[in-house]
Amino acid sequence: MSSNKIDIHVIGVSGVQTHRVAASATRFYAGEPVNGLVTYTTGVSDINTITQAADQTPIIDAAGANAFFVGIAAQKAEVNNAGTVIASVACVVEPLAGFTRMRGKADTFATVDTLTELIAVLFDYTLWDSASVSGTFLLDTGATPADTSGLRIMGGIWEKGLLDVVVDFRAMRTELTA
Repeated sequence: MSSNKIDIHVIGVSGVQTHRVAASATRFYAGEPVNGLVTYTTGVSDINTITQAADQTPIIDAAGANAFFVGIAAQKAEVNNAGTVIASVACVVEPLAGFTRMRGKADTFATVDTLTELIAVLFDYTLWDSASVSGTFLLDTGATPADTSGLRIMGGIWEKGLLDVVVDFRAMRTELTA
């Protein structure tokens, strides 16, 4: 949530797509993860906008209740003079699920500050952590990951406390409930 830094870097093959942003959505900046909010009614999308990812997402959701991961914002949300997000569009860097790496800081540097510790978390599942350091998206290394966590740790730079993750394809879709 800072206008002058990039929390999450996309490394490798990806695409940039334009998505709708609803008026009064949560303000986001370039380098922050964004989720899609899509609600289907008999196959028709009633809501089809993006918003800043919530803490402890993305979740692999079989019930269709959670927003799905879209990608990393390539630009900040447009705001009016009062600082409120206006209805607009924003470019999002969309990674290839299971392939494109996204790099961010671990929420606790001490959990991955040696090669042995980094190796110990490889292939573990994790989530975005935006609560540990207010205004910054990190990668959660403190909690025991659930099987429904949508990010998988694939590497990193242990000397800097950085982790590389890929998104599970199931976290990039919404399940139909009907």
